Amino acid sequence: MNIKRIRLIVIIWIVVLGLLLSGCGAGLTPSSAPTQAATGVFTTGAPTKTPRPAPTATKPAGSLNEVTIKSVALVKNLIGEKTERTIIVYLPPAYDTSTKRYPVVYFLPGFGNRSMDVSSEDINKLIQAGVIQEMIIVVVPGDNQLGGSFYVNSPVTGNWEDFVVQEVVGYVDNHYRTIARVESRGISGHSMGGFGSLNIAMLHPDVFGTVYSLSPGLYDKNGLANSQFFNVEYTIQNFLDGQKAVLAKPEDQQLEAVLSKQYMNYQATAYGYVFAPAPEKPPFYFDYPYSESNGKLVRDDKVWKQWESGFGGIAAKIPQYKDNWLKLKGIVVDYGTKDGNTWIIDGCVYLDQQLTAAGIQHEVAVHDGDHETQLGKRVLEHMLPFFSKLFIGE
Repeated sequence: MNIKRIRLIVIIWIVVLGLLLSGCGAGLTPSSAPTQAATGVFTTGAPTKTPRPAPTATKPAGSLNEVTIKSVALVKNLIGEKTERTIIVYLPPAYDTSTKRYPVVYFLPGFGNRSMDVSSEDINKLIQAGVIQEMIIVVVPGDNQLGGSFYVNSPVTGNWEDFVVQEVVGYVDNHYRTIARVESRGISGHSMGGFGSLNIAMLHPDVFGTVYSLSPGLYDKNGLANSQFFNVEYTIQNFLDGQKAVLAKPEDQQLEAVLSKQYMNYQATAYGYVFAPAPEKPPFYFDYPYSESNGKLVRDDKVWKQWESGFGGIAAKIPQYKDNWLKLKGIVVDYGTKDGNTWIIDGCVYLDQQLTAAGIQHEVAVHDGDHETQLGKRVLEHMLPFFSKLFIGE
């Protein structure tokens, strides 16, 4: 009996111990990670030694992954913009098999675009051939309901500058093995994103140490007047007629009509939202520099200056932010001589002149292409090697 009791007691303890161990193990069962909110904070020092993996990254290193971020910076907008934004992250081929940290290039696409016109295979080949060092590349689309945010803070469309500088950079540094220092972080972009990259680098040299801008939207002194927004009177009249058509609709349908792209030039509307916002003036929420009076077009010079200071105002911005420009380790402006937007060519030349006059070192890369057909080639042969040369790797 004593032996049987002892055996019974042993069996009971084994069962109890097993239940206790299984209960502890239940807390380690992995679960699918939800889309994470951006922290809104960027770091300039080294991140923790073991950053969390990106929860939505499903493809292996050496490929492009779409990652969704819940933005706080974009919450306060007036036109119903979605605050969940998708960025595209490229990780170098050796990322999964190493513990190394990498420099990062941030790329801002142009109006209505979401890529930089190259494949992950193209980038892998450059790394394997030793043309560029291993790096992480993050594409940050700035598209919205009308096609473009211009990567600028606006009370109408949301704080896109903050989204890029604080939320995206903070998210990437917290979720990937980056070298989270300004000398290992650069920014680039094309067209609208070319402007965005220059503007953000100028304002935040403590975050981005280098900038390579491709066919950027820039105005010289006559750039706005020569742009597609105002270069012919018919375009202006057509815009004003579109506004009248919107106002003829029931009030609860007017904003929807503005965003439908059917009544007014939607690129001009998107530009106005950012550079001449008027949040107190629905349904348009921006000031337009022309109106009609007695059958004639009348220009409001005050509003005109607001529009001009967006892509323009270069002669004032260079001295105002000279100290910031001087902090940048590398500045390149890249454009094609056959760009159909001739005001972009003029704007790039003007920026070159103003930077030179201010004693700010920079480079101008001129090619014989147009606005976008050579974008992928410029990225692979010029932009990425530029960053690779200047980045301080691990």
